Amino acid sequence: MNQKIAAFRKEFPTLEEKFDGRKLVYLDSACTVLKMKCAAQAQSRHMLLLGGCGGKRSMHSLAAAMEEDFYAARSRVAAFMGAPSPEEVIFTAGVTDAANLLANSFPFTPGRNEVVLSPLEHNAVFLPFERLAAAGRIKLRVAPLKDFKIDMAGLGKLIGPRTALVCVTHASNIFGGCEDAAAAAELAHQAGAFLFVDDAQYAPTHGGGGARFGADASAFSGHKIGAPFFTGGLFVKHGLLEKLRPWRVGGGTVESVAVSGGRYSATYLGGRQGFEAGVQNYSGAAGLAAAIGRLDRAGFDNIRDHVSGLVADALEKLEAVKEVRVLGRREDLVDGSLISIAPLKKGFSVPDFNLFLGQQIKGRLIAVRTGRHCADLACLASGYKETIRISFFAYNTTEDTDIFVAALKKYLALLNGR
Repeated sequence: MNQKIAAFRKEFPTLEEKFDGRKLVYLDSACTVLKMKCAAQAQSRHMLLLGGCGGKRSMHSLAAAMEEDFYAARSRVAAFMGAPSPEEVIFTAGVTDAANLLANSFPFTPGRNEVVLSPLEHNAVFLPFERLAAAGRIKLRVAPLKDFKIDMAGLGKLIGPRTALVCVTHASNIFGGCEDAAAAAELAHQAGAFLFVDDAQYAPTHGGGGARFGADASAFSGHKIGAPFFTGGLFVKHGLLEKLRPWRVGGGTVESVAVSGGRYSATYLGGRQGFEAGVQNYSGAAGLAAAIGRLDRAGFDNIRDHVSGLVADALEKLEAVKEVRVLGRREDLVDGSLISIAPLKKGFSVPDFNLFLGQQIKGRLIAVRTGRHCADLACLASGYKETIRISFFAYNTTEDTDIFVAALKKYLALLNGR
């Protein structure tokens, strides 16, 4: 193991804990990455030492220190996302929050009211636009799936003069691998549409995201990089940002309030200031910045090499198990951080296997994810109602895979009566 990766692994005390006397084998990082010690410490320090009034509401020294710390965090997030300016970054609670903000703020018009989604979109992205479509405000179109990836030719056929926004995931949370965000940006821009990229699964092991590949907007979730829950960022390119209409408003978003003819009217602040209503998660932002800083020190080249090696190793071992099918092609999967498998053996119960991993392996608690993974569009497009997903981060080892594969073989042996 690379020395920087070995040192980075020490940031995760959960790995050393036992649960009901069993050591954790954590293969569920696509759901959420275990949390970093440095992020928790930064958040705690901020709460205990800088827990005053922020958001430029007060002028005393403590408020100034709060604001300085918050802007430093914004700058760190902007650099991580590949945003040209910190002023193009809106702090959010994660990708779900970011997608809801974008959907409800987007300047749809009668002539451009279509949204084209990839078939791999997480419900966090799909559902905000589905609600708009159900209300008759937009028309929703979903691209086809090909070899468990976005059919880019099919995506291009759906994009036209009425397309306002195209949404693609940068890395699927169910079928793994990475998607071609640059190609999607070209297709969208050729039609005069904007592109939103979901970087939730891409950012943890690649760093940055859609902003570097031509996206007009992109988002990531802090909890998927080892930062505190309810943190994240939404990058919006200046040209699109100035077109968005503030959706969630309140303190910190208003420039002035006037009354005329018995009617009150509010003028809202421009840029990202119009989208951060109320007191913000200042301590969470401090933890987020600390997590990004620690990832930078570990080095994303090192993280990517390590995770790709884990995926390649797991593929070799899982492909040798004839009673399950690996979903996706090896050449695609090694660029990502997860593998989904589907059982071929009659009588194999995915929920039962999940319980087996959590309760029946002596001395081990094996954490994986089973089911639809909040990826209903992908399940409908592929015909798979549920899968077993193992996902990796920099703290995982090949031993984790060995333990999982041995448990899988043990479960299959029980089904075979051996």
